[in-house]
Amino acid sequence: MKKIIRTVLGMSVAAMMLPPAFAENLTIATVNNGDMIRMQKLTGEFTKKHPGITVEWVTLEENILRQKVTTDVATKGG
Repeated sequence: MKKIIRTVLGMSVAAMMLPPAFAENLTIATVNNGDMIRMQKLTGEFTKKHPGITVEWVTLEENILRQKVTTDVATKGG
């Protein structure tokens, strides 16, 4: 569980650091826990620094998120 949270958190932070040239819309899939709620609260600060990027948060149950990420990686869905 901790490994999944660290992975999702790390991927979220990395994605939020992308320059505007790489993304206009950023969708972050996450579980609903305290760490991810704190991350969502940082969205306003991010969009102030990167006004050309919109951020959408998708909250899923942990088992569903794990299944979707596993499928996405296996099929190289991006």
